[in-house]
Amino acid sequence: MATSSALFALLGAAQLLFRSASGHMIMSSPIPYNLNTQPFVQVNPLNGDLNPFPCQNRTGVEFRTSLEAGTAALVKFTGGAQHGGGSCQFSISYDDPSAGWSSSAKFKTVYSIIGGCPAQFTDESRNLPPAEPDQQGRANTAHCGNDFDVNCSRQFLVPLPKFLKNGPATFAWTWFNKVGNREMYMTCAPVTITGGTADEHEIQNLPDIFVANVPNTPASDCVTGTSSDHVVLNYPNPGKYGRVIESPNDPQLKPSNYCSAIPPASVLPNFEPDSRTIQGTGTVLNPTIGTASAHQSTPTAASTTKTTIPASQPSSSTHESLSESTLKSRTDTVTTTHTETNTATPTGPAAPDPKGVVSCPEDGAVVCLEGGYFGLCNWGEAIPQKVAPGTECVDGKIVIKVMERRGRRMLL
Repeated sequence: MATSSALFALLGAAQLLFRSASGHMIMSSPIPYNLNTQPFVQVNPLNGDLNPFPCQNRTGVEFRTSLEAGTAALVKFTGGAQHGGGSCQFSISYDDPSAGWSSSAKFKTVYSIIGGCPAQFTDESRNLPPAEPDQQGRANTAHCGNDFDVNCSRQFLVPLPKFLKNGPATFAWTWFNKVGNREMYMTCAPVTITGGTADEHEIQNLPDIFVANVPNTPASDCVTGTSSDHVVLNYPNPGKYGRVIESPNDPQLKPSNYCSAIPPASVLPNFEPDSRTIQGTGTVLNPTIGTASAHQSTPTAASTTKTTIPASQPSSSTHESLSESTLKSRTDTVTTTHTETNTATPTGPAAPDPKGVVSCPEDGAVVCLEGGYFGLCNWGEAIPQKVAPGTECVDGKIVIKVMERRGRRMLL
């Protein structure tokens, strides 16, 4: 009987874990901690007991994405409950999480978005129709492929300061939802910063991320309203760079523990323009072929995507746009670097399609292509990119190139 009871308890816990991984939203790119390894990164809001601040205390590194200081990071999301969108912040931390996250860890804001993140709706009372869930059962929905369409999960370019410190770091996304309970969501990704500086001096001048609505944690002691309000949060200290996509609003009911630092909705931040984000409706992002970065966390199964972002033509629209589509614009460019390393299972080659991507069967797998190109499978597609000089893609791995010289095989 005791054995039977224990079995039922384990099954119940497993069902609870599956349900907790199925709704809401997470940042899916850059690749977060514990995306596909236990304990899985959760789509649930932060909570001091189950999913504590910061980063849900997830520390398992599957991929370490290389981000180049002075460029922009492409951020994507997945999930099934978008709660009417809301406001998001993107930040960098240099705290070491290898022994577990501390609630006093510092996350410095590099970009803030007020409203319209990670989605915007024509009918806020409903979440988007579900799509095929990911391999861990987390819900999914339609993806915009840009930062301006509605009724789909958006993606954003996040500018990275040139003064970021080189080396291992954590890139974080935090989200305050518009509709439903007053909650805070957080997904964190292990990254390596390249092309930056040797110290954190200027980074310390960046504002800390805003923390609220997190029960049972010393990191937060206030809330942003009540569940009866539809609140687009106006960040108290959003930093120098960001966007206002949807106007903030004040909650009708302010409980006694309301966050007094939140400015009135009528006081909008005065964000500075940043050339690394795209201005104008409909401007497209086109992934182009680039060489692999010299900064890799492991020598095998590594991929680098260098993305050239066209500067848009002047537009009467005030919001920025982003789309993985064809490039038909001026030649002024900004470059983003996105490197992911893994130990994925190899897959066979695929033929490029007219959109500049190839189809692939297994997410995370390295796909070897003809002509010295490779790609990393992500949501069934891989972007062709040139392998680094002196390397080649063989059987789903990036390896040192072997050459024949005077009858002898030599490793470059």
